[in-house]
Amino acid sequence: MSWKVIQDRVVPRCSGTTAKVDKGQILRIIEHEGKQVLDLTFLNAHNHKESFATELSAILNSMQGTGGYYRLKTLYSKPPFENVMATVVDDKVGDGARGGVRAGHFMAGHCSRQLVALRGIPGARSCSDNLKDAFAEIGLRQEDCYDPSIFNVWMQSWIDDNGGMNWARPLAEVGDYIDFRADMDLVAVLSICPTEFNACNDFKAKALRFQVIETEGAK
Repeated sequence: MSWKVIQDRVVPRCSGTTAKVDKGQILRIIEHEGKQVLDLTFLNAHNHKESFATELSAILNSMQGTGGYYRLKTLYSKPPFENVMATVVDDKVGDGARGGVRAGHFMAGHCSRQLVALRGIPGARSCSDNLKDAFAEIGLRQEDCYDPSIFNVWMQSWIDDNGGMNWARPLAEVGDYIDFRADMDLVAVLSICPTEFNACNDFKAKALRFQVIETEGAK
């Protein structure tokens, strides 16, 4: 099979951006500098009101035996749409071979002004700030988008028996990647997580690389 790289970008640390991914193309997220997580969501490229639904996707994947809150196979949009937006077709970390069933990713929200203030660093940059910048690239206001619904790529996090949040160093290494096949024309919205106050980025924010790839002759 022959592949053609349509886009190839390194996104700077602590920043947000968007990428257009046409139906059938692959969005590949690459661990570029080591142990860095990504907050990722998707919008229908032709109707920005249709967006990725973390909770619905986790529940449906769990019922179908294809994932849950620590990995997904199929990404659905929020009600009333409930369409398949993207499919994970290759996942070098989240397949469970390293560290067990909850060691690949986490399906949840993102850090915000209140969260970083509660961690004792008020005014620090958060993924919420990155997502605001990313939405602005396509003419959207953050308050008009449902951005808490996030695929936390490579974030090794879990909820303990008391309901508390826990973080550990990502298992991803330089060169690891995850591939999402677009099942409709998409806008991928990316936040290169700026957190340095816990282990989710191994205490240092770094750049990430992404590519948009298509099979030659697919169009």
